[in-house]
Amino acid sequence: MPLPEFEALSVELSDGVAHSETARMGIVFAHGRHASSNACVQRLKAARHSLAAAFPPQRLIGDTLMTRLKQFFALTALAVCALAATSATAQTKLRYAVGFPSGAAPEAARVYADAVKQLSNNSINVRVFDMSLLNLAEMSSGLKQGLADIGYVLTPYTPAEFPHLNMASELSMLLALEDDPDGRSGMAFGGAMAEFVFTACPECNGDFARENQVFTGAGGSSPYMLLCTKPMQSADDLKGARLRAGGAAWARWARKVEAQPVSMPGNEIFEAMKQNVVECTIQSAPELSGLNLSEVTTSITPNLPGGAFSGASTNINRDVWRKLSEEQRRSLLKAGALMNAEVTYRYFDYAKRDVEAAVAKGVQLQPADAALLAISRAAIEADIPNLAATYAKQHNVQRGDALIEAMRPLLVKWTKLVEPVDSAQTLADLYWNEVYSKVDVSQHGLQ
Repeated sequence: MPLPEFEALSVELSDGVAHSETARMGIVFAHGRHASSNACVQRLKAARHSLAAAFPPQRLIGDTLMTRLKQFFALTALAVCALAATSATAQTKLRYAVGFPSGAAPEAARVYADAVKQLSNNSINVRVFDMSLLNLAEMSSGLKQGLADIGYVLTPYTPAEFPHLNMASELSMLLALEDDPDGRSGMAFGGAMAEFVFTACPECNGDFARENQVFTGAGGSSPYMLLCTKPMQSADDLKGARLRAGGAAWARWARKVEAQPVSMPGNEIFEAMKQNVVECTIQSAPELSGLNLSEVTTSITPNLPGGAFSGASTNINRDVWRKLSEEQRRSLLKAGALMNAEVTYRYFDYAKRDVEAAVAKGVQLQPADAALLAISRAAIEADIPNLAATYAKQHNVQRGDALIEAMRPLLVKWTKLVEPVDSAQTLADLYWNEVYSKVDVSQHGLQ
């Protein structure tokens, strides 16, 4: 409602009192805070009707009393409007812990923060903390306890808490068996994982709920490779080598090729390689810059072992999610689609950039030989059929075979869908239109 119409109602109510300093301030405040909405105008009209009913024309009353009563009605209505305006425009402030010191993840997180602000009509403000709030190992428990409101949760760090999602994540190794010369497997995996969790894995959402979290999207890394302090081109090179493995699938792969898997948080890899605690890390290329691994890497094996990593990059504290309006939840989901597209596409872009930069600094690019590639493929093909049984035994996953059967066709579907993608925005639109826009925000995360 324009200011003149809004003010006219106030003037009519207060019989000139609206032009007093107090009422004029109330009008300006309320209008400036967007209180002159239909709801607020209705309140003013209700006050007018109440005044007319209380003092019909045939009822005589002293002018002074009439004026004071009109003042009371008018200023009360304006106060209600002002209070409603303050409530409606109060900004929700959320803390987003990323856990990476630099690189694709914190960069994409800032794009996400800007998008949330815009999509929520400035009702939500997200502040990004790279590493100062929670590191990667602390992320899930910190988000559960409310130390952060949004977190970049890497579920393999807590395998007992997220067995269903982790089992599905291990199917990324199937992508290593496909021809992927452009390195787009992470884009496909991010889309497949989001669709799987939102539509086919109630157990995944149950796991998140038990940790006081709500899943709002997933991205995918560029293909995993060996970043090493010495060459790893043959089966003999790998035999007995200590490899940092960021997930169970890569740990099992390491054992199959007779290496020794080592588990540690991403933030500790640099020192581990520097101190020769491990000879290699199984990692995506952008961590050459994101975790500063280019300073300790001397050899890269780009075609082993493959697979991609998918993080729940915009998980939200469940208590926070439940307090948001449906419009705010929808804005976080749409921003989540953008965030996951941004981080995924940046990994795709930065993989090429960081490998080229490393080679320019003298790092050797040394692909695995044909014999080692054959051993690697055989290890992956032998592992997948045992996946459901492994998770049933270790984590009591009951529907492993059914969940795997739900995930496999999604990998095929999304591999085709991402072929024409040429930008982060194109990928964001694809994620949103295919998956995120179909999530029922009146139900998701509230059961």
